[in-house]
Amino acid sequence: MAMVSVPLPLSGTPRAGRAKALLAWLRANLFSNWWNALLTIATLMLLYRFTAAALNWAVLDAVPLSGSRADCLKAAGACWAFLSEKADLVLTGTYPAAERWRAYLASALIIATILVFALAPIGFYGRVGMTGLAAAASYLLLRGGFAGLPLVESHRWNGLPLVLFLSTFTMAVAFPLGVVLALARWSRHRALNLAAVGYIETVRAIPMVAVLFAGIFVLPLLLMRGATIEPVIAILIVLTLFYAAYFAEDVRGGLQALPKGQVEAGASLGLSGFQRMHLIVLPQALRTAVPGLTNSIIGSFKDTSLVAIVGMHDLLSTSRMAYADPLWQAYALEANVAIGLFYFLCCWMISERGRRLGHGTGKVG
Repeated sequence: MAMVSVPLPLSGTPRAGRAKALLAWLRANLFSNWWNALLTIATLMLLYRFTAAALNWAVLDAVPLSGSRADCLKAAGACWAFLSEKADLVLTGTYPAAERWRAYLASALIIATILVFALAPIGFYGRVGMTGLAAAASYLLLRGGFAGLPLVESHRWNGLPLVLFLSTFTMAVAFPLGVVLALARWSRHRALNLAAVGYIETVRAIPMVAVLFAGIFVLPLLLMRGATIEPVIAILIVLTLFYAAYFAEDVRGGLQALPKGQVEAGASLGLSGFQRMHLIVLPQALRTAVPGLTNSIIGSFKDTSLVAIVGMHDLLSTSRMAYADPLWQAYALEANVAIGLFYFLCCWMISERGRRLGHGTGKVG
């Protein structure tokens, strides 16, 4: 018997359905009564006025990067020419002018390392080796003292190279240390568990400012007589030990979310403890911990600006140096907007990468 297909009536096009759904949502959430409608209209008017004023200041009435100070004096908007005039000072601070190419090269090397680490499928050992080489190469480039490169003291590593060096290599070392601490705290071995708990809770109870002062003033006192340590390396060490405790708690959350049956299933298959940890426990725990880890990474990246407290100059400090010039003092807002945009873009990219990892579109580890 032949089958006859009868077309079902359509209530409307998909686009019309979406429009009706949007109107229903607006009516239910923004215009449900006269009070909500009044608040919605007032908010939209304020947003319009703010957006128009910001657009006029930043774009329509602004002086572009190619402009001059004379143009800025006559303009009603932003003076982006300030950024091009003071770019070297904002990005590298007091790094010797003749050697600034080294600061830019080291920054480019670190950025390239971050991109390859995050996007290229090079495996765990490839990432470890690449990060170690990048750390050594950028350190040698910034410091000099070999192959005819003049020595530059670390207190002159200002601006972008300092932020990238500290944030990148602090996180690169703190994360695996945090994983070890989390496994120790998760362990059933009583001594390991107590040691990990004591370390993590002690470090988390110490303010960040105290950690920075310890790196600059206390850590050198713990060295052998006659031994010295550069301020940048001291800060790198204490920040690594500090953030490892926070990463450990993020990873521990992922470990606790793992069902015990996963480990028992691996044991029933004859896998060793290391194999169960490497193949079953950590891949699942790290993926579960991605949101917390992403939050900690963003926080540690932004906290590098606190090094200004101990006399080191991050991007905010170098921007203050730039608009301390009497001829350009009126353009502090432009400098702060540019620095804020830099931090926003970096944090957004970290968050986006974390979101992709958390949704299974990237490989963890």
